[in-house]
Formats: sequence, C-alpha cells, structure tokens
Amino acid sequence: MNTRRMLVGCAAVLLALAGPASAANLLQNPGFESGDLTGWLVFGQSPSSNITIQSPDNGPSAPGTHNAYMSNQAQALALVLKQSTPAGSAAQGTVFYSFDLKLDQADVGGVLFVNIFAEQAGGGVIGGSGLMGPFWPWGSWTNYSGSFEAPANTDFLTIQFEAVTGAAVGSNCIAHVDSARLDQGTTATEHTSWGGINSLS
Repeated sequence: MNTRRMLVGCAAVLLALAGPASAANLLQNPGFESGDLTGWLVFGQSPSSNITIQSPDNGPSAPGTHNAYMSNQAQALALVLKQSTPAGSAAQGTVFYSFDLKLDQADVGGVLFVNIFAEQAGGGVIGGSGLMGPFWPWGSWTNYSGSFEAPANTDFLTIQFEAVTGAAVGSNCIAHVDSARLDQGTTATEHTSWGGINSLS
C-alpha cells in the first residue's frame, strides 16, 4: 500500500511539472540586450557604413531596450549583420523565423533584405528561405515571421540582415533590427493523465 501511495505521489509531481516545452531560440543575443553585437558578425563596414547598438528603442516582439542600428550611406555596398547557429543545432524539418524591423531612410536605390540559410556540416548552403524583401517598415517597428523547410543534411542555420545601397550618388539605407528568432518548433513533453495516476492506487 505504501509503495502504491509513493508511486501516486511521484506521478502527481510529474504531472504538475509536465507540459509543452517552449521552442528554444537558436540565436545568441537575439535582442542585442547585451548592449553590444556579441554573437553577431558585421560585413561591409566603411567610413560611411556601420552597425551600432541603440537604446532606448525596442521592437514589439520581446521585452528590452536595445536594437541594432544599421546605417549604410556608402554607394554600391551591402552592409550585413549575420549570425550562424552552433554546429549541430539544426536538422531537417520546419524552421520558424521572426524578426522586428524599422526603416528610417532608403534613398536612391537603398533596400533592406533578409536571408536565412540552411547549411550542411562544415558550411555550405543547401536550402533556406530565399531572399526576403525588400522590406519597407517606414518609421515604425514591424514584426515579420514565417517558416521554411530545411532539407536533409541540415546541420546549422544562418540569418543575415542586409542594408544595401545602389551605385548612384546619395543612395542610402538606414534601418533597425531587433528580436531575431530561429527555432524548429515546440517539442511536446510526455503528459501523464490523472486517469493514469488513479490506476496506480
């Protein structure tokens, strides 16, 4: 009898703890709340193009006070903010993405794109979202989200935000990025029913 009661008690504790597990964001420092670009790489820096952290200003998708400020005022240049997830962090299947954007300025051919890649072990693009954009979230934060299917042999993911300018004099692209997210969905935890617990008593 005591053994049965102990089993019932343990099962009740497990039931209280059981439930759906939230999908983990595979990106490091997704909202730039570290106050810097930890986890991110920047390409296309020049005397007229750079990425810095701004605060207080935050996208709508997650709490915080920081964002990445992409200011590209150089001609014919792609200013890129990029992060790859750790090796072995992704697999074949659905990839969900979400990010917040705000566009301050895009003159004379300036455009804002986002690209997400599925990559094989050791590097090499084998799939992805395709080039997304141009985006035009003029003057206010806008959330964008969606999904794509990562193919077999996917090992990790890469996301990059691209503030691109044209060849004409005066071309620019000035934008904000926040709350970047990549995940492969919620993993359900095993659920124990009260009926199952009662059957132990």
